Amino acid sequence: MKKIYTLSILLCSAVASFAQVTATWTALTTGTTTNLIGVSSPTTSVCYAAGSSGIILKTSNGGVSWTPQVSGTTEDLYSIWFTSATTGFAAGDNGVALRTTDGGVTWIDMGFGTSDAFRDVWFYDANTGFISGGTNTTGPTTGHPRIFKTTDGGFTWSDLSISGTNAVYSVFFTSAMVGYADIGYSEQVMKTTNGGTSWTAVSAGGTSPLIGRMHFTSSTKGFVVGSGGTVKSTTNAGATWTSVTSGTTNFLTGIDFYDASNGFIVGGNTTTNTGEILSTTNGGLSWSSYLPGTQRLYRVDMVNSNLGYAVGLGGTILKYTSNVGIQELSNAAQFNAYPNPFSSSTTIDCGGHTFVNNAVLEVYSMDGRLVASKEYSREDKIVFEKNDMAAGMYIFHVYDGRTVIGKGKINVE
Repeated sequence: MKKIYTLSILLCSAVASFAQVTATWTALTTGTTTNLIGVSSPTTSVCYAAGSSGIILKTSNGGVSWTPQVSGTTEDLYSIWFTSATTGFAAGDNGVALRTTDGGVTWIDMGFGTSDAFRDVWFYDANTGFISGGTNTTGPTTGHPRIFKTTDGGFTWSDLSISGTNAVYSVFFTSAMVGYADIGYSEQVMKTTNGGTSWTAVSAGGTSPLIGRMHFTSSTKGFVVGSGGTVKSTTNAGATWTSVTSGTTNFLTGIDFYDASNGFIVGGNTTTNTGEILSTTNGGLSWSSYLPGTQRLYRVDMVNSNLGYAVGLGGTILKYTSNVGIQELSNAAQFNAYPNPFSSSTTIDCGGHTFVNNAVLEVYSMDGRLVASKEYSREDKIVFEKNDMAAGMYIFHVYDGRTVIGKGKINVE
C-alpha cells in the first residue's frame, strides 16, 4: 500500500471524534501482464481498462477482481470511455473503434473505414463525443490528424476537418462549442469555437512534444502534458500557454482532476520502465512527486475525491482511495435507513430520487476504510445486507453513477 499523505478529519456525529485517514495508491491484482493504456470508471464500483492486443478488463466490485472482456480485436487499444454504466467506446490502431451497449459483454466495430491510428476517445456528454488520431504517431514527420464526431451517442460519426502534421493525441471540450486538440509530437494545440467545424492553431511554445493528455478545470484554465516532464497551462482559454515546473523529466502521459484544485498526472521513466505520479492541491501551480514502485503508467481517471484508477505497463492498475469525503457528506442529502440499528439487513430510503444510472452504495468504517460496495438497479429503496461486517457504526454514500446524491449512518448490531 503506497502512501501519499495522511490527514485528520472531524466526523460530525455524537459517537465519532477525530479519525486519522490515509490516502493511498494500491496496486491491484489484474491477472495479466499485458500493457494497459486506457481507463474509464463510469460508477464507483465499475471500471474498465484497455490496452495492447485488444485487451479490455472490467471490475464490478471496485477493483477486487477483474474479468477479461471479448473485444473482438487484436489491435492495440489506446483509449476507452464510458458514458454510462452500459454504454462505452474503445479505439486504437488500424482504425479500430468499438462500441458496447451492454456493459462490455459484447463489443462491435463501428466500421470507420480508415487505417489511421486512433489515440483518444472523449465525450462531452452522453450524446456528443470524439474519436481522434491520425498518422505518424512515432515522430515529427509528415502526416495528418483525424477527428471524428458523434452527436447521437455514437450511432453515427462525421469526419471533421483539422490541419496538422501528426496525429491528435487528445481532445477536451469546455462547452458544446469550445474545444481543444493536442497535435502529437509538436508544440501545437488546436482550438475550435464552433463544435469542431473549424480549428485554429494555438502555439504552446517550447520544444518538448505534447504527446500526453489534456485537461481543463474551467472554461479558461487547462493543462497539457508530454515528454521531458512537460506541463503547460493556460488561464485564458488557450490564447497563451505557460510552462509549469513539474519537478520531473519523465514522460508524462495522463492527467485528470477531480475538482479545480486537486489533480494527478501519471507517467514514468522510459529507460527504467518505472512509474511516477504527480499530485497538486493548488490547482496545478505546483506538483509533488510520488513513486508507486510499478512499471510506467499511462492514464489516470479520478472518479471523485475518494476514488481513482491509474493504469500502465505490465498489467498495472493502481486504485486511489482517500477519506470518507466530508465535503461530499456536507453537500449530499440525508438518507435514512430502517431498521437502524439492524442485525441482518436494513433498507435505505433514497428520498424518491429518480436515478439516471444504477445506484451504487458504498459503506465506510468510521476510520475511513471502504468495507462494502454494491451496485443496484435504479431503485429509490436499497436493501443492504451486513454479511460478515462487524458490529459498530458506519457511514454510507449513495451514488447515481459517479455522482453522490445521499449519505447517512447505519449501526450494525
